Amino acid sequence: MSISRIQINLHSHVDELFSANFLQSRDRENQEALKSFLSSTYSSLASLAWHLGADGDVFQREAVPASELTDDAFFELNREREFSGRGGTDRNQRLLGTLDHRQQFGQQSGEAI
Repeated sequence: MSISRIQINLHSHVDELFSANFLQSRDRENQEALKSFLSSTYSSLASLAWHLGADGDVFQREAVPASELTDDAFFELNREREFSGRGGTDRNQRLLGTLDHRQQFGQQSGEAI
């Protein structure tokens, strides 16, 4: 891959990221767009580093951890959605609980263990 192709790729990564309508998109779509952007950009930077005589593997090795930063950045939003009414039904929220009826309210008399 030539340096001019890397430059085109880097510009296209930015164009692709901002072609999404962030204000109209759902949080999950924005998260995936940002993750894809970071991963693609690091890959292009690895190619550029190789052309410049540097170790491109450093960038390539960091591509996945960098894209995972997005998960950390969206963690609070994802947790809010998970436990609010936006992400699911009451049934889904009940399934997320860690305590069953016996743990919450104790064993009833005559109930078998």
